[in-house]
Amino acid sequence: MSEFIFATTPYVKGFISPRRYIQGPGVIRYGGKFIKIFGRKVFVFADEVVLGIVKEPLNKSFKEHEVDAVFEVFRKECSWEEIDRLSKMAQNFSADVVMGAGGGKALDTAKAIGNKIGIPVVCLPTIASTDAPTSALSVIYTEPYPGEFLEYKFWPRNPDLILVDTEIIAKAPARFLACGMGDASSKIFEGRAVIQSGKCNFVWSEYEPEVKTPLRSTILGFELCKLTSEILRKYGQAAMEAARKHVVTPALEVVIEANTLLSGLGFENTGLAAAHSIHNGFTILEKKMRPHQYHGELVTFGTIVQLVLENVSLDIVVKYMKWAHNIGLPINLEELGLFDITEEELWKVSEKAVAPKETIHNEPFEVTAEMVFNAIKVADSIGRKVAKIHPRELYE
Repeated sequence: MSEFIFATTPYVKGFISPRRYIQGPGVIRYGGKFIKIFGRKVFVFADEVVLGIVKEPLNKSFKEHEVDAVFEVFRKECSWEEIDRLSKMAQNFSADVVMGAGGGKALDTAKAIGNKIGIPVVCLPTIASTDAPTSALSVIYTEPYPGEFLEYKFWPRNPDLILVDTEIIAKAPARFLACGMGDASSKIFEGRAVIQSGKCNFVWSEYEPEVKTPLRSTILGFELCKLTSEILRKYGQAAMEAARKHVVTPALEVVIEANTLLSGLGFENTGLAAAHSIHNGFTILEKKMRPHQYHGELVTFGTIVQLVLENVSLDIVVKYMKWAHNIGLPINLEELGLFDITEEELWKVSEKAVAPKETIHNEPFEVTAEMVFNAIKVADSIGRKVAKIHPRELYE
């Protein structure tokens, strides 16, 4: 048990979670069986590629269980424009359940729609790239895709059902599993910072007209962050081998659960700190990145920057970098696809990372844009050196 979990003064704690989490090979075939618990008219959306994967098995299951469904193409970005468009379509269909299928942006959009129009939410992740499926949070971006980070939107409730078909996830590019591990790997460091600073998690006591009083972490919240980290370090490389071969193994199963369920419960019930704010800062350069970088890849580098900011030992930083490279994740700016970043651009990233509502202010010390600017440079320098002696594994 981590000694800094305990406080000398009693405080109000909170813990939240989804209503049902179902994981295993082939669970999409039982979609109708589980969804009919919540309603009989489901509005389903996903991008064109994902619809090609999930529509047929879902339709078959819906017919078996007398669930009426309509399918719509998702336009890739979790933006207010897309949320409004799909919400109107769901209402026109008189849907009593909304289901988003795909990656984090589709699932965040489903949560927004369900909470906006007051119907149950079902998340069907087809990749294990983020912990978005379980949380009561949507990350809102600008249009067009890929948009810049706009805001976090917190909702009164978590999804009602998460269906995780590990056969579908195993068939996805291995890069997505690696991204999920990058995102999940930050939680132990961010959670520790939040608890050390005495700050709050993402469990809220009020929502209208805006969120007001956040609560503090339970012991379980941070224990989930620790468990996530232990699983990633023990099984991460083996899971990546399974992902590269597109087969389901025990290692892949447990890492999918860590990426999706444990990491989600951990961050929401403990809190976030610098790593995700650094991610948000770098979103302003996403159009410049070659190749495009996903959430978990940016969070991985953000975690390194956080460790530099916190002045942890170099051994810990290098150990994390070596683990990240074994998984295939980036540890310097060139590996983020930024080969010619300017001082001005780096400063803008740093300023965005320390915006007033950013979680970087959950660190146990005041963080300025200058500190972030300097920490990014140092993290990049260390990352370049480690990359020479410990080369990056390829995703595929």
